[in-house]
Amino acid sequence: MNESSGHDLAQAQVDVIATARIDGADAIDDADRYVVLQRKSQLFPMVVAAAHRLRCLPVWRGRDAVDPSSVAETVEEAVLQLAFFCDRELNATLERVLAAVHARVEIVRQIHAGSRPGFGGRVDEKYRAEEEAGQGRLDQAIAGFVDAARADLRIGGSWVPLRPA
Repeated sequence: MNESSGHDLAQAQVDVIATARIDGADAIDDADRYVVLQRKSQLFPMVVAAAHRLRCLPVWRGRDAVDPSSVAETVEEAVLQLAFFCDRELNATLERVLAAVHARVEIVRQIHAGSRPGFGGRVDEKYRAEEEAGQGRLDQAIAGFVDAARADLRIGGSWVPLRPA
């Protein structure tokens, strides 16, 4: 074997090892990305569902005040888990969701403290505009998050929020 052939063989072995390492790293990266994608696919809808439940939660049930704290905590827990997997842009939408959640809880507490349930558990007229505005801010935050989440998952088409009866 001449010197040139030995060098070529050695270089070929280095190339094979380097390629194997790169392919192996890519396989690990692909597996890691798949795990993250799976977790996001679970947590994105969880955030939306919990935020939607809070948005639709009645202020009064009959004559009793409905405490929104446990539903808000569910949203917060899902957001905190999800933030670990998201980039700055998605986390900004999650922060807007949390801000709207906290505002909704505060509005409900103000209504509880300053009024009594109206006929059929309705919110007192003096708080109704504020209540509806809070629900609207939560709707907007949810929609902004969903748009960013769907883009992150590369889901095409437009999202239309459901309004179950």
